[in-house]
Amino acid sequence: MTPVSKSDTRLAEAGFTRRSSRPLLTSCDVTGVKIPTGQRHSPLAAALLYGAAAAGIFALHLATNGTLGFHTDELYYLDCGRHPALGYVDFPPVVPLLARLETALFGVTPWALRLLPSLLSGVLVAVCGAYVRRLGGSLWLQGIALIAGIAAPYIVGSGDVFQTVIFDVAMWMVALYWFLCVVIDHRPRYWIYLGTTLGIGLEVKYTIVGLIAGITIAVLVTPSLRNELRTRYPWIAATIALLIWAPNLAWQVANGFPSLSYVANHQGSGGGIGIYLIEFGLFVSLLLPLWIAGMISLFRSRLLRPIGIASALPLLLFLFVGKSYYAASTIPIVLAQGLMAISRIRRQSLGTALRVAVVAASVLGFVALAPLTLPITPASRLHATGLDTKSEVFADSVGWDDVASEVTSIYRALPASERAGTVIISAYYGVPGALQIYGNPKSLPDVISPQLSDFYWLPPHLTATSALMVDYKPADVTWMCVSPELIAHLTVPYQVVGLEQGAPVTFCQLKAPIPKIWGKLRNFS
Repeated sequence: MTPVSKSDTRLAEAGFTRRSSRPLLTSCDVTGVKIPTGQRHSPLAAALLYGAAAAGIFALHLATNGTLGFHTDELYYLDCGRHPALGYVDFPPVVPLLARLETALFGVTPWALRLLPSLLSGVLVAVCGAYVRRLGGSLWLQGIALIAGIAAPYIVGSGDVFQTVIFDVAMWMVALYWFLCVVIDHRPRYWIYLGTTLGIGLEVKYTIVGLIAGITIAVLVTPSLRNELRTRYPWIAATIALLIWAPNLAWQVANGFPSLSYVANHQGSGGGIGIYLIEFGLFVSLLLPLWIAGMISLFRSRLLRPIGIASALPLLLFLFVGKSYYAASTIPIVLAQGLMAISRIRRQSLGTALRVAVVAASVLGFVALAPLTLPITPASRLHATGLDTKSEVFADSVGWDDVASEVTSIYRALPASERAGTVIISAYYGVPGALQIYGNPKSLPDVISPQLSDFYWLPPHLTATSALMVDYKPADVTWMCVSPELIAHLTVPYQVVGLEQGAPVTFCQLKAPIPKIWGKLRNFS
């Protein structure tokens, strides 16, 4: 007779076999609640279901992602991609390099740039269903999770624009999937997959440190996982993660850790605990009761408690030092366990009613939030509907071609004697990015900004004697200018309240060469 290991006994108590990780026919969780019997289903049916869900949200993004123009951040990522480096002030190098690769292949348009985020949205919806599948849920239950994933604001909304957010969400959700595999089935390869995913995540966005902290605490306080530290696989996983992150870490060291300055300047920008809780409530939307049930169920289960810890700790961490969406990626795995809790209800009629309620709540939440999560409102209607004040993403995705044209016209209107020695300095990175795409380099001077990574791109041997200062009032630059003069204000079309609406443009006769004063202009916030 083959001996039964303690690990196999623990899995059986929780309703899983080591081979298939599917619920046993007569098993129950340590809470005493029956775990649903694993149901066989056609692989073709599963593939069609998952494929339809992923393709649906992908098609939705393809149909709407060209409604608005480039977002400010997209212009910045494109500009960063034109300056390849092992790191940037506010994020690691992967996302800007992907922006450069994608536009090289498909062209520099908003719709083309957003192809990859659109595709990732479909993948993340599939991961929502994969959580339930890994927990032993039926195909119907997986389908409900897919519907909830399609309706999730943090998935559908982050696929609208090319930002670090969607890539960060992907790394968190995939890492949590591998950690779930580690918790259920301690096979060594899952540690390797987890370490690799977390390493890539560190090259995408630093906020994944919150998840790493949650997983680390979960491992340390869980005896079965802590015992794994006596094997080599968790340490191999940690080594892989550090090796992947090493190039960016070396860049941070070489540049004096500029990202720490950015993080310090960024603290408090989330709006406080009240705003955090309100926004997180919107992310969960009408599925808040299901999320609460899932979190309680995770902590009640001795087997799955590490997942609860890894999901809850980042939420608490970013409650005080971050923004609400930083840890929103933990929501799907908690909702998956909530669906499993519903499936264990003995009264069939009640369980059916609750599953129907989850579907209805997902659909209603999606419809209610669609104007805020999908760019379905044209730019000409944003101000009239008030969406420009409700969504920074929408407001700052309008009029960058107009801004570039206005700045170019202001520069060309200068007397020829002044124009020859004038550069354009923008307080924010959007204007240089817009002029790179919509401006004519042959008729424009150097366009620079001291904000974030743009600070490092000061052209060598710059000999300008004057500057057009965009987004600077005369009073802001008296220390560096001789009699600064306000000469124009920028206008964003359709009265949209965007970043550059009414932005001042000041003409400045420089008191000193730009390289000497550049350090005082630096803005790492």
